[in-house]
Amino acid sequence: MSINTEEDTSFTTVITIARELGSGGSYVARQVAKRLGYAYIDRQILQQAARELGLEESELERRNERLQSFWDKLITVLAIGAPGHVYAPPPRWVSDEKLVECERRLICELAVKGPCVVLGHGAFHLLRGKARLLNVLIHAPLSFRIQRVISIYGADDEREAARIIDRSDNERTRYIRFFTGLDRFDARNYHIAIDTAMVDFATAEEIITSAASNLQTENDRPWVNEPV
Repeated sequence: MSINTEEDTSFTTVITIARELGSGGSYVARQVAKRLGYAYIDRQILQQAARELGLEESELERRNERLQSFWDKLITVLAIGAPGHVYAPPPRWVSDEKLVECERRLICELAVKGPCVVLGHGAFHLLRGKARLLNVLIHAPLSFRIQRVISIYGADDEREAARIIDRSDNERTRYIRFFTGLDRFDARNYHIAIDTAMVDFATAEEIITSAASNLQTENDRPWVNEPV
């Protein structure tokens, strides 16, 4: 398999993986990184952003790849300004723009260190011109995703799983549209799109690693996967 990109060959190889909840995208991403010896970039983005912004990692987890709604913002502002009998340092409020700016800077700093797999965060757009990209979309039909959300995430039944999926889809779509102006399901954003209901995880891994091997150069030296 031959993949042509417009990226400078002096850049390092970065595989970006966008995914639908329940499609197995994060599992495939981890397996690809392990097989190629690439760094896997996901949670360390939240961990480092939390340290820099003075927030709890759990707070950023709730806001990962989603925009705050009007009510989210209002509740936070009221909580900060609410009077209390006992003084306590008020929680910090960080805008979506500031949070994403921080996360994107961290992704760029990590990606230029060496070959890696980046999960989500609009990296397919963010890293254009900064890396030699292989952009992948992992997706699957709703019925497949519902069963995985029940088995992996512990949803009580199909109705609850469908609600979780719908919420995730809407939040990620809004996030990508707001910060990139792009449709995350536009095939032109990706080099490869894989339906994991049709292609099993092992085959998906093989397809991606095979394509990535055609992009590798002498600049692709493995690096220690540690937070920046």
